[in-house]
Amino acid sequence: MSINKVSMYDVDAHIAEAYDSDWETDTDDVEVIREFIAGQGTLRILEPFCGTGRILLPLLEDGHELVGMDRSAVLLGRLREQLVRLPEETQQRAALLERDVLATAWPTGFDLVFMGGNCLYELASPQEQEQCIASAAASLKPGGYLFLDNDHMEGELAETWRKPRRHGHLEPFTSEDGTVLEFESETIWYDAPRRLHRSRRYTTVTRPDGSSETIDFVIQKHPPSLAEMRAWLAGHGLLVVSAEETPDRATYWARKER
Repeated sequence: MSINKVSMYDVDAHIAEAYDSDWETDTDDVEVIREFIAGQGTLRILEPFCGTGRILLPLLEDGHELVGMDRSAVLLGRLREQLVRLPEETQQRAALLERDVLATAWPTGFDLVFMGGNCLYELASPQEQEQCIASAAASLKPGGYLFLDNDHMEGELAETWRKPRRHGHLEPFTSEDGTVLEFESETIWYDAPRRLHRSRRYTTVTRPDGSSETIDFVIQKHPPSLAEMRAWLAGHGLLVVSAEETPDRATYWARKER
């Protein structure tokens, strides 16, 4: 069984439109980042899981140098469409890499790496999540910062994650050209003590001419705990200098020790 090897974002080109219009529209974390780095001059910044540029584009327009990584050709394609509308000087401060963050080394020499938007949920296991923290640490200059923002779960896998019924896990989306995307999910396996959850996802694409197809794939998630995230940071030489931990969410600024 292939787990997390098919990107839901590449199932259909209209996914990128849904991503920008319905799924990833919050800007609170962008303002948090801007506040933290205010007055530090031009920074070299890396964003793995950059998607369509929700975070990358505002920081690029602020004058920083950005490298974005994502394995989704669809999401990066939409980001490139937005980049070419910017001034040439701004475009020259951006580089986009289509990469699997688990399969290749990350570029190095960065003042800041940000891993926001629940990106740890894109990974199938705590081992993969820690690998990305280690890669982030290796990408940073001494004294550089990692921004990590993700939901957390304590104890065993929550009961709400264990329900086997097939259900719509996202609202249907209608694109500008009339293509309709519908999303369903069903739990097919879980390990409650280890907080591992595996589901089969179904995306039905209905075209304006009435034709439709349903694509299915298997995805696994591991909701990390506060202790896990703190241990991964400390274990890879990242000192937490600021933390906000709510019952559901954790946000950390961690500095690479010199």
